[in-house]
Amino acid sequence: MNRIVAVVAVTLFLAGAVLVLQGCIVRDELTTLTVNPDGSAEWVRYQSNIRSTEKGAKGAEELQKFVDEFNARKDPELARMTASGGEIIEARWIRSAEPYATLVVAQFPTATAVENFFTLKNDKDEVIARPRFTQNGSRRKLAIAIPLPEDDVEKTGESADTKSPSLRELRAQQANSVSETRLAIARGRIVASQGFAVAADARSCLIDPTRIEELVRSRPETIELFVEWEVEE
Repeated sequence: MNRIVAVVAVTLFLAGAVLVLQGCIVRDELTTLTVNPDGSAEWVRYQSNIRSTEKGAKGAEELQKFVDEFNARKDPELARMTASGGEIIEARWIRSAEPYATLVVAQFPTATAVENFFTLKNDKDEVIARPRFTQNGSRRKLAIAIPLPEDDVEKTGESADTKSPSLRELRAQQANSVSETRLAIARGRIVASQGFAVAADARSCLIDPTRIEELVRSRPETIELFVEWEVEE
């Protein structure tokens, strides 16, 4: 796999952009992670336009499975939330018919729980994204280390353009479901970042795959995405 495509896939997953619910269920999603000065965080996820791409009985069956799992709080992401040390405060329906809409509010009581939730592994149980929260005086930093896979292009001598889809093509896949995660800072202002697009008020940011692509092209063994902020007393 081409390095750029692999890293963009990971970062889009972190951003929520390529995370599917189950089967052929698709949706639009907006998630906000608000990080407190001690590294604990609140997590709010709003999903809308939840539907099945299948028609007839198969589509109805998939949607009923989604409804049952959400009601039992066994939605795959919610299950991962509790397994990571998070606590689901509220999970409710905004719209209880197709296309469905849901709202979930959860808490990460510690920075460790946040780190656990956003640590990603591949099907070989290898870590492909590892976050870490640190603090030094009034300065806070949340970083995500992403080891780069060996580039197939190096083996074949073919260019990346002929081996893999472009970043634009990967982003175009969001036509089926538009999703994004915003990292917001409680009681602070962002003073430095890498791999993120920072809001004008410096209080929140989004993962920026275009900037990450630039990092990957420098060919390091690992890239680090980070947001650093100053806590306001």
